[in-house]
Amino acid sequence: MPCEPIKDKEIIKDMFEALALRPNGATYVLYLEFALSTALRVSDILSLRKRDIRDGMVRIKTSKTNTFKKIELNPSCRKKMEMYLQFKKPDDYIFPWKRQWSHKLLKYAAEFAGIPKDNVSCHTTRKTAAYWYYRESNFNIQKTMQLLGHKDAKVTREYLLISDDEVNEELVGMTWS
Repeated sequence: MPCEPIKDKEIIKDMFEALALRPNGATYVLYLEFALSTALRVSDILSLRKRDIRDGMVRIKTSKTNTFKKIELNPSCRKKMEMYLQFKKPDDYIFPWKRQWSHKLLKYAAEFAGIPKDNVSCHTTRKTAAYWYYRESNFNIQKTMQLLGHKDAKVTREYLLISDDEVNEELVGMTWS
């Protein structure tokens, strides 16, 4: 089964809790919050250095599409990131580990939260961020495409894995007479 967006905020909350309980937990919690707050690919997150975040803005040239993005952090993530970065040098990596470690962290947190490990990968955070952004943007596919850097709405819809149940939830509320 492919990785899926996490569509239950309680599960996300449980994942934060799982990471917080680990040694170095505050850093891992920040990683998860940052990944969800930016919808960046793990390769882009792990390439970021302190100098790439200034005044609450992430400035990055994405590795896959080679496009420049400027992403504003939400107040919670911004505050935590500023505190975390205060003792790092400009060239220091923000999250100084490999992709495999991010993968292990997410699988650990997912298992703690009751999600089958096979449904989780490094891409889960990106898909989850996209799903919740799509909902919060009042189901605006164009804005969600922009967030993800997609050129095709079909690709974005595949990311979101919108189920018949979710469609029906909205559909039954519509009346015509």
